[in-house]
Amino acid sequence: MRCAFAALALGLLAGCSAYRLGGPPPAFSRIDIAPVRNATSRSGTHAVLQQKLAESFAADPRVRLGPGGAKLEAEVVQYRREGLTTKPSDAYVYTSFRATFVVRCTLTTADGRTLFRNREFAAAATLQAAGDAAAEERSLDGPLFADIAAQVREAATTAW
Repeated sequence: MRCAFAALALGLLAGCSAYRLGGPPPAFSRIDIAPVRNATSRSGTHAVLQQKLAESFAADPRVRLGPGGAKLEAEVVQYRREGLTTKPSDAYVYTSFRATFVVRCTLTTADGRTLFRNREFAAAATLQAAGDAAAEERSLDGPLFADIAAQVREAATTAW
C-alpha cells in the first residue's frame, strides 16, 4: 500500500512539474506599446486605451513592458452610438444608447514575425443616461477600453 501511494505521489509530481502559473510562455518576453492612434472624431480616446493596454500587459507576470521585444500598434478605428428604442413611438426620443468601440491592432515580434495584423477588437455597453448624458457616455470609455485591452493581451500572449 505504501509503495502504491509513493508511486502515485511521484506520478503526480512528475505530471504537474511542467505546469506554469499564467499559462504557457508567449512568443515574446517584452512588449513595446506604440502610441495609440485615433481615427475617430471622439477626442481623448487614444490616451485612455494607451493606459488600459499598459495596465493589462503589466498585470501579466510573463511579459515586461518596454522596447526590445514585440511591438504592439493600436488604432481606435470606430466609435458607434446607437439609440435603442422599446416602442415604435419613441424613435426620436432615445432614453438608452449602445456605445461600441472598435480597435485595430498589429503585433510583430522583434525578429519581424507578424503574430496578427489589423485584427479588430470590440467592446460595447448600454447607457441609460439619467443626468449629464455626455459625461455619462464618457464614463464608459474606461471600462470598454479595459475590456478591449484584456482581449488584446489574451490574443497576444496565447501560445503560438
